[in-house]
Amino acid sequence: MAYLKQLITSIVLMAICASAEGQIIFSDSTQISILTCSMGADSYERFGHTGVRINDLKNGQDIVFHWGVYDFDEPCFVLKFIKGITDYQIGACYTSDFIRQYKRRGLGMKEQKLNLDSKQRTQAIAAILDNYRPENRKYRYNFFFDNCSTRPFDVINAATDNAIEYDTTWVKPITLRDMLQEKTSKNNWLDFGISLAVATRSDQKASFGEQMFLPDYLMKAYDNATIGGRKLVEEKNLLLETTPETLERIDDKMILLSPNVVFSALLILVVIFVIGARTNKSKRIEVMVKATTCIMLAASGITGSIIWFLNFFSLHPAVDHNVNCLWLLPTNIIFAVLIWVKSAEKVNRIYFFIIFALIFAYAIINNMIIHQYINPAFWPLLGALIVMSGHHLLDNRHEEELS
Repeated sequence: MAYLKQLITSIVLMAICASAEGQIIFSDSTQISILTCSMGADSYERFGHTGVRINDLKNGQDIVFHWGVYDFDEPCFVLKFIKGITDYQIGACYTSDFIRQYKRRGLGMKEQKLNLDSKQRTQAIAAILDNYRPENRKYRYNFFFDNCSTRPFDVINAATDNAIEYDTTWVKPITLRDMLQEKTSKNNWLDFGISLAVATRSDQKASFGEQMFLPDYLMKAYDNATIGGRKLVEEKNLLLETTPETLERIDDKMILLSPNVVFSALLILVVIFVIGARTNKSKRIEVMVKATTCIMLAASGITGSIIWFLNFFSLHPAVDHNVNCLWLLPTNIIFAVLIWVKSAEKVNRIYFFIIFALIFAYAIINNMIIHQYINPAFWPLLGALIVMSGHHLLDNRHEEELS
């Protein structure tokens, strides 16, 4: 039934778009609103969502347009997403269906009715309907600079001939990364993954316009804006409240399984293994050390392959010039195997020296020159890599001296 209603909506909108040759006339009861959807617990919900509601009470049309539709069935979707060539598109559905969907997920929703005059409303609706034409629907998605929140911001600004005056006294000096961490917190796996992939560009101060990539910031910008001497937002409504269950999931920090705890435990384990290996030359301990090293090299090598791909080949902004490439080496995958090859001990020793040196270079260059954010969980992880590399470096050197 829901699919049928969305299909009917699409047909109606397509008919309107096809017949619109000049100025589109709507009844005086037409109201344009911004719908801001709250964050959820899942990764894809963390940053919220924005929709534009067009509600014509006289004609009975109440539709939400939003720029967050993507097709998982598109060939090579994952590869295209990582490479930064993912095309999102504008979607439309009945407002009742839009609200019902977020209610089912336990998420909140706020409405801001915009105080636009007849001309501004008509221009905004015409722009949205033009964007909804099949040939115009898709756009090259850009998480920071062209997304579901920046699109409505640009459309409304253009429709009002940039007549909106934004009071920016509430705007604080903040970086794009700071804004992400408001939604992810600084001690969970999502923030850890973002810290690996998102580079120096996100650590620069974000302008007012750049801050509009988050729906909550767009909502606040409209709350503090005026147009023609009147408040831009003439009425605010709470359409949905975030359920207690969703809030509990959002606040569940899983401290015992946080990156800090996991990698601190890894560092302790590595130190214990290395001390044991250097004081007790048993075959069993040697195998345990090599197995741990193999896992660490393989994991960091696989991660490094992704980070290097993002850095050198992806079109996503803020992922290039990533200093994490210094220590996340794709070649670690190869040496995860070579560590078991006795004839490769000399090559291994050279490689562990390179790892050892690059980690120190990373710490020095990053802290003194580049100043890319370092996730707190990086330190115990880097410490574990240093201890393990130092052990194999000294151990192989000792074996060479004996031979």
